[in-house]
Amino acid sequence: MLHITNGESTKQGLEPSGVPGRFVSWDDVLHEGPTPLASGEEWLRVRAAYLASAGYGLADEMARDFREKDDALEHLGDEDEVVFWFEHDLYDQLLLVRHLWWIGAAPRGGARTRFSMVSGTDYLGMLKPHEFPPRFAARREITREQIDLGTRVWTAYCGDDPMRLLRFAAHDPDQARILPYLAPALHRLLEEFPAVETGLARSERQILDVLSDGPRTPEQTFIAASRLEDDIWMGDWSFWTIVKRLNAGTHPLLTLDVEERPGRLPSGRLLVTDTGRRVLARRADHVALNGISRWIGGTRLTPERYWRWTGSSLVPGLSGLPPAP
Repeated sequence: MLHITNGESTKQGLEPSGVPGRFVSWDDVLHEGPTPLASGEEWLRVRAAYLASAGYGLADEMARDFREKDDALEHLGDEDEVVFWFEHDLYDQLLLVRHLWWIGAAPRGGARTRFSMVSGTDYLGMLKPHEFPPRFAARREITREQIDLGTRVWTAYCGDDPMRLLRFAAHDPDQARILPYLAPALHRLLEEFPAVETGLARSERQILDVLSDGPRTPEQTFIAASRLEDDIWMGDWSFWTIVKRLNAGTHPLLTLDVEERPGRLPSGRLLVTDTGRRVLARRADHVALNGISRWIGGTRLTPERYWRWTGSSLVPGLSGLPPAP
């Protein structure tokens, strides 16, 4: 039996829990950077290159680590069951639909390999070892409906037209019956497109909101911004990637006075700029000031082609903006 977890902390709790099998963590911040509709070497190349560029590690080391994790899935051998452990939040729901697509993309495992899932609103990495066996006992076999829905969502996410995600982010009783946490997670994803009023993603706005009361350390800012989320889905390095983005451009929205610390967020302080306050007050627009250049799934947002979030839908952004730095 093979268990695929959403991160190392879940894996570390599972290993001494008495749940049978072997354990692999398949963790990737799929809400960041390009996500090609691919597996194998093409997937590894694109993801490792992005993650290295964002400061997560060296490209060769990351590709080697991802390849080892992928090998556990690609070479199931005689496994009688593969169990996926995923939560309800955006980070995990993207992992889920990616793996549902993977299951449906080609024959996997042996003739009797069973695919099952543990899913709920518990943060698995915070559980004690004795809390895992009851959840393992309550696991459910993955259905054809779940594979088909996950495949459609992952295909849309990896495509270059985010409008195709809107239907999956809306409340639908039939979809909720199949994957109950998917729509809220995708709605949160769409909030990462620039808002029509400010050009800010929700995560960017929340960081600036926290700093509008005065300077804070990176750790203080991360904790306070996380508390503004309905569901915790972002790690500290994803947060720091956004902070660096807000500090970039011709008109930075915040300033950094920090010192790096290996394995931790930097020390020092973050401070919102006057421009940042103007954007928060809707008297200026972040994208108009600084351009845009980032990926959401398979969609690259550029000054020539991007979308804005209205609060309930996406609309095309204006072209002719200044290029992003």
